[in-house]
Amino acid sequence: MLRHRTALLSTVAVAALTFSACSDDDREELENDIGTLVDEVEDAARTAVSEVEEAAGEAASDVAEVAVRNIATEQGEEQFTDSGNALDENGLSCEATANDGLDAVDVNCTGTTEDGGAAELTGATSEMPGASVSELEGTFTGTVDGAEVFSVTTLGG
Repeated sequence: MLRHRTALLSTVAVAALTFSACSDDDREELENDIGTLVDEVEDAARTAVSEVEEAAGEAASDVAEVAVRNIATEQGEEQFTDSGNALDENGLSCEATANDGLDAVDVNCTGTTEDGGAAELTGATSEMPGASVSELEGTFTGTVDGAEVFSVTTLGG
């Protein structure tokens, strides 16, 4: 970035020196060229800032999704066991999707009970994970073969 700024300043300095030795027509053309150069540099800077902001947002979203998925997997398995519907050795497989505002994360988990029933945990956090590494606040519902076996506002804890 510093090299680009130095190159820009050098170009402007050369242009200024050239400007003073030019005819009126040449000055007008040089002014247009300098204006175009400045516009291009400003556009490039805006693009760079936008790309950095987008990458930071995606990284935050990815981190939130991983945290929710991990907590939901562990705590969801425990919730199924507590409801009398222990899962088989494969446990839960969870997916999580953060919303654009990063103020909630949807979670959907599937598994199989020891008795062969289809287990599903669905819900959404009402907070971004991080306040606790062992629980999620929100609304979560567990079903086995489509029948609700639990509904909680805190998963874990």
